Amino acid sequence: MYKLNSIQREEIVDSFCKVVDTGNSELISEDLYNHLNLNCNFPSHFSLAGFRDSYSGEHFQEFVDSFNHHSPQSQWLDAPEISCEFRDLNQTLADYASSHI
Repeated sequence: MYKLNSIQREEIVDSFCKVVDTGNSELISEDLYNHLNLNCNFPSHFSLAGFRDSYSGEHFQEFVDSFNHHSPQSQWLDAPEISCEFRDLNQTLADYASSHI
């Protein structure tokens, strides 16, 4: 598990919002990457650079769909491995992405 303080949580939400608003996976911050990888069971793609590249261009929608409440890809939100500690943060990300689809 990747522990987060309140400042990191805010930075994760800010980074996520910028990424979704711009459609630019290059703006995925290290904290956002670590949270998604270590707390949300996203594949790591071996590094932050690989993660960004995997969701760039025509693949960006796959990233956003992972947070869409109506997409089967958003199942990570309810995965048993996810600590309840991050449920509110993950819900915030999913709500934001779902409102921008």
